[in-house]
Amino acid sequence: MTLSTTSAREETVEVGETRLQLLRGGSGRPALVLHGIEGPEGWLEFHDRLSREHEVLAPAHPGFGESPRPAWMESISHQALFYEWFLRVAGIDKVDLVGFGIGGWIAAEMAAMNSDNLAHLVLVDAAGIKPQTGETLDVFIRRWREVVEACVHDPEGAAEYQRIYGAAPIQDYGGTREAGRSMAMRMCYRPYMYSPALPALLAGVRAPALIVWGAEDRIIPVECGRLYQAAMPGSRLEVMPDCGHWPHYEKPAELAEIVGRFLKA
Repeated sequence: MTLSTTSAREETVEVGETRLQLLRGGSGRPALVLHGIEGPEGWLEFHDRLSREHEVLAPAHPGFGESPRPAWMESISHQALFYEWFLRVAGIDKVDLVGFGIGGWIAAEMAAMNSDNLAHLVLVDAAGIKPQTGETLDVFIRRWREVVEACVHDPEGAAEYQRIYGAAPIQDYGGTREAGRSMAMRMCYRPYMYSPALPALLAGVRAPALIVWGAEDRIIPVECGRLYQAAMPGSRLEVMPDCGHWPHYEKPAELAEIVGRFLKA
């Protein structure tokens, strides 16, 4: 079950003409946590554990959840620029940046643009780099239920996953998650789930960087974690055994310990 040691509050932050919806909880150095293709699923156990020593900010990306998409936003790079803008509006000079899936891709683009404002960078099963031998699963031709089920290695043993997705049938099309699915297609379809320029640009990242990957990721192969590590000098890769694409749903306590330990370094 999700912990309840920290109460998160909902906020709206005006970034230009966009009303960014976010959850905020805890205290300490800010940690901006960017969700993946699944969209915002509330205050998670991972957020809660991380908020014991950090002020966690968990926004819904523009185009997902209750955050509207500005008309100009068409790409992951646009999302990255938007969040750099958000950090200025929020008055955050140094931030721990944590991204999952396409949120990891956004985080990587942010780091490539400007790593001077990053205390640490954490990428978890991040999109953004094209595998050289394997392939990234095409999530856009599958029913949403099939995508969700493919994101975990052991769904029956994942309490957080069951709390969110097991209580009610997953709607294949439409519903509250459809806007985010459409936004992901807009940003990630061509080229599919990667940026040709990103590996070269990551060479300029100077913030301490940790890459975390589920060993049994069926969405984005662990090969991409190694490619991220090779692209960023001094970065470290940690592979979680018996874990799929969503460590934050499958092993949130273990992931929070790995990330928390790194953020203290």
